Amino acid sequence: MTMMRGLQVQPTPKNYSVFFAVAAGQPTDLIKEVDRIISEKQRFTEDMLDHLYNHYIAEAQSRALQETATNAKRILAEMISNVGAFTGATHNMSQEVSHQLEGLETPLTEDAIRQMAKTVIDSAQAIVESGGSMNQQLATAQKEISELRENLAKATIESERDFLTAAYNRKAFDKRLLQALEEAKANESDLTLIMLDIDHFKLFNDNFGHLIGDEVLKIVAKTIGDSVKGMDTVARFGGEEFAVILPKTPVGGGMIVAESIRKTIASKELKRKSTGEHYGQITISLGVAAFRHHDDSPATLIKRADDALYRSKKAGRNRVTQENLSE
Repeated sequence: MTMMRGLQVQPTPKNYSVFFAVAAGQPTDLIKEVDRIISEKQRFTEDMLDHLYNHYIAEAQSRALQETATNAKRILAEMISNVGAFTGATHNMSQEVSHQLEGLETPLTEDAIRQMAKTVIDSAQAIVESGGSMNQQLATAQKEISELRENLAKATIESERDFLTAAYNRKAFDKRLLQALEEAKANESDLTLIMLDIDHFKLFNDNFGHLIGDEVLKIVAKTIGDSVKGMDTVARFGGEEFAVILPKTPVGGGMIVAESIRKTIASKELKRKSTGEHYGQITISLGVAAFRHHDDSPATLIKRADDALYRSKKAGRNRVTQENLSE
């Protein structure tokens, strides 16, 4: 944050993620480019910051997903090849056994029987060796697949989560809201959306600095997460605004959840542990809207919840307002 202030870079989520990566020391190419821009005394324009984010942060996540998919295809191809080789070995033995059985129909000498037994035993041994080799190869493939699964899960989480609060980001929220609306339509079930905003958040940043502002965001995000069920979605909509998707919940239930979140956050008071210095009380304003099956879309549902949130702000903040049903 000190570096961003010195370079006159606005602390937006995208810009913060770029300079967080620089502070963390990865990726090195990003650090080199930032150092070059600073050494040449260039200004960090919005276009330049967008380029840094898209090229070094967003594309890195995309490359991680692509690499995982490529490795998964390679492992599957190797497994199919190994299974094919084993199948070929068993097919050859089957043919050999059939050939030896045909020989049993004619009178055989002792030497011929010994040779026949040796041939069958050698074929069986080849199957055992082939099976052992394939088991080892499959065990190796299984280990690689487990590692890929962990990498994919990590990359997916990182691409869907807000870097500061660990709530879902806006991209993930848009995707999950659309899915929730489609499920509500298909099942003819209720769905409620809560939009909420931290009251006077700019004052926290102006009076105490952005680090305290970041702590406020984390506290609010965690409180919301602790107040909802497993199927619900908590997302950072942007800046100090959050959204909560409540599937299978009527608007009355959404109002109860919203009021519970408001009360819990209002009961908290920020203070520095080391000195006991008080930063004040956190309050939030909330708007609640229910999904209308006949004519709703993600955009219209968000707008109604946001309008209700605005009315909470206008009425004095630190309150919950339901959408205007007369509309």
